[in-house]
Amino acid sequence: MKRVLFIETDLRNEKLGIMYLSAALKKRGHETLLCRYEKEDFDMLIQSFSPDLVAFSLITGAHKRSLEIARDIRKNYGIPTVAGGPHATFFSQDIPEDAVDFVVVGQGEKAIVDVVEGRARGRFLCYDFTDLNEIPFPDRSLFYRYEEFRDNPMKNVISMRDCPYSCSYCYNHSWKKMFRGQNHFMQRRSVDGVIGEIKEMRDHYMLEKVLFIDDNFLINDMWIGEFAIKYGREIGLPFLCSFRVNLLDEEKLKMLRDAGLFMVNFALESADPYVQSEILHRDNIKNEHIIRAIELFRNYDIKCRMQNMIGLPVEDSLQDALGTLEFNKTYRVDDSWVSIFQPYPNTELAEYCFKNGFLEASMKDSIAESFFDESRLKIDNKNKIKKLQKWWFFIVHYNLSDRLIDVILNIDINNAVSQSLLDLRYKFSKKYLYEIENENGSMLHYDWDDICNRFKSAPNFKLWKHIIKKYELCGALSEILLDIDISDEIAKELANVQPIKEACLIDIS
Repeated sequence: MKRVLFIETDLRNEKLGIMYLSAALKKRGHETLLCRYEKEDFDMLIQSFSPDLVAFSLITGAHKRSLEIARDIRKNYGIPTVAGGPHATFFSQDIPEDAVDFVVVGQGEKAIVDVVEGRARGRFLCYDFTDLNEIPFPDRSLFYRYEEFRDNPMKNVISMRDCPYSCSYCYNHSWKKMFRGQNHFMQRRSVDGVIGEIKEMRDHYMLEKVLFIDDNFLINDMWIGEFAIKYGREIGLPFLCSFRVNLLDEEKLKMLRDAGLFMVNFALESADPYVQSEILHRDNIKNEHIIRAIELFRNYDIKCRMQNMIGLPVEDSLQDALGTLEFNKTYRVDDSWVSIFQPYPNTELAEYCFKNGFLEASMKDSIAESFFDESRLKIDNKNKIKKLQKWWFFIVHYNLSDRLIDVILNIDINNAVSQSLLDLRYKFSKKYLYEIENENGSMLHYDWDDICNRFKSAPNFKLWKHIIKKYELCGALSEILLDIDISDEIAKELANVQPIKEACLIDIS
């Protein structure tokens, strides 16, 4: 028996990939443990667990910190290391030898077992794909020793690992090239296997809602039909999923709603048809599909979140963003989510940026840790785009006018305020969208006093009392929306601001 220690540096959500690796190892009789590196006494953990191997899952942007830790472990403890995940797969040759002994390219269930059992040949390990139905259920005990994951009433499940599309900002086109000819694409677990996993999870842990994290849940009509019948009959819990709305029709939606579907996540990205088709390579998606889907979701009382992307490599990036913002305000989805485009290396859109002068050679491999950070592109109004991303949800949620948007985009906010806006946005998701009341089960657990104090200490801000006094907006928001020196005309307009939906007048504090 060998011991494998998985290390995560920023653990906010349970990660099924690591759970699957742990399950594969435990099936062979090995022992595993998860370490939240920044929050645990690592020396004590090394002494008590005595790992034979330390494993990392590398995400581009956040990979640098993980590699620093891996390097220190090899130097100070002499323990071999292995790295897998997206960054290791697409940039395997860039993984430094002084930090990582073994690099896993692609699926890792077989590879990590071979590393542990001494069968690995060479530093780089790339295996044929395994039938998903042969992989054991993910080892949830790895994460559920932590209270916030164990007691979260909504837990993740995945039925399929592939996506048939090739959006220009995504690695999927590179993935297809790397593994061309393996006949693994669009593999999906059996419905019975998915149902069996959920039953096992329900028997051992708190479970009130299921989040399917497939990229596109509506793939394969026959699978969807079988799933809807069996899930509704044997599970019956509310669930949410993501899919491309051009695949949606009313019959499918009704069938899934009857089975328990209560929320859908889908992507608009940009409301400009040219940008959608020619820049993002999402030519199968039309605004008409989006509008029709929103109508269907409303008719069937299904909540919906629309994903957007700003800071794109177009002639006027701010105007593109504002046009997409207006689309969101017009069609009034339950939740409007936005990221800032990051030119991930080896994606088609990153190459486009480089060739068309949106990205300097020196910045080609400089990737932000998060797609909530600022843009790396050479575009105008970068600071306004960054601020728009922070305020986006509140602008849509309260249907703020163009005049107020202009005021907001000219307010400088510090990092503490930016983080607090993000924190509040997650609290909204937890309570209103996911209807999760249990604080211990929150997706992200916050110290609310700390969030409020960040705002109170922010320079040049006071409470935006014109809004708060009239509407007593959600208690949390009253600590967020802050005043500046505004004219009487603007103050009067602020007094008329109200949420898009009365249902949104909830206290998320």
